Amino acid sequence: MSPLPPLPPFKRRTAFHCGGSDKVLSNHIRHVIREYLSWCCSVQRVKFGVQALQGMPDYATLRRVVLECDRLGFDSAWVYDHLHFTYGPTLECWTVLSALAEATHRIRVGPLVTCNIFRNPSLLAKMAATVDVISNGRLNFGIGACWHEAEAVAYGMPFPTGRVRVDMLDEALSVMTKLWTEDEVTFKGAHYSVKKAACIPKPVQKPHPPILIGGGGNKMLKLIAKYADAWNSGFVSAEGFKKEAARLQRACKEVGRNHSEIENTFQSRVVVAENRAEALKRAEKWREERKGTPEDPDWKFAIKGSPEDCTKTIETYVEAGIAHFTLLFAGTAELEPLRIFAERVMPSFR
Repeated sequence: MSPLPPLPPFKRRTAFHCGGSDKVLSNHIRHVIREYLSWCCSVQRVKFGVQALQGMPDYATLRRVVLECDRLGFDSAWVYDHLHFTYGPTLECWTVLSALAEATHRIRVGPLVTCNIFRNPSLLAKMAATVDVISNGRLNFGIGACWHEAEAVAYGMPFPTGRVRVDMLDEALSVMTKLWTEDEVTFKGAHYSVKKAACIPKPVQKPHPPILIGGGGNKMLKLIAKYADAWNSGFVSAEGFKKEAARLQRACKEVGRNHSEIENTFQSRVVVAENRAEALKRAEKWREERKGTPEDPDWKFAIKGSPEDCTKTIETYVEAGIAHFTLLFAGTAELEPLRIFAERVMPSFR
């Protein structure tokens, strides 16, 4: 069990220091306890998720990793939505999610993030509702406007301009949220339409699974402000994140949304080992295997080092406003890095 956080700086009563009566002292102690418990309840619990990518050797390995994350107390497990990618075999996102939803017990599952142009939104709404039912309400619905043009072209899918893809995502989210919350939906837009469509059964989560949107362009930020329960950023410094968050805050103000309603999530590579030298050696090897450069953002701003080093780095991001980390670990399939992180880093934030 994690130790309780330190006492906050309470105001002290004069009677406590001046030999006041036992009754005054007793009242003071009760007041301190009430204030402390209230303060503890107000402290936000930081969440930690793992990107359990489908590029692992096989589904058995992927399943073993996610089950271990579930056992270790990670909050979420995420898979990517790619049809083929540079890292080898890739299992289809939503098929895998339905299997993981059945295999796990507590951990939340979701895509980081679904590519909107791969599927019609009415079908995607049905798929997501089904996974939420299978998982008994543990789906995080991550979605984005898509970025990997070569992949879409390879599979014979249209890949419009960025502006059009964001417009398509706007319409798609409108269709999906309606299908999740209304008995029957008719919608006609520039890109999608449905006629007397019904999504039955509805998702377990009400009004619908939490929507996470990834992206950072001005038009995308307005879309995030309009629909998102969570926003995914990443691969920047804590100061860089603050600047991105300020832009989202302005977008929220423009659409009349309270920025505090949107959870800040952050993705980063993590290399953790028993000591700093071992972690840095492993980070360099991982970077070379992926043909990255030291200045690439996902390597430059990676969380790496001993458990103590990682804790200090994460503290800077928590202070910047991050509430939920979606982490890509070196050596995920070996499980040991997950165990080190869960046992020696996560307790500092629980």
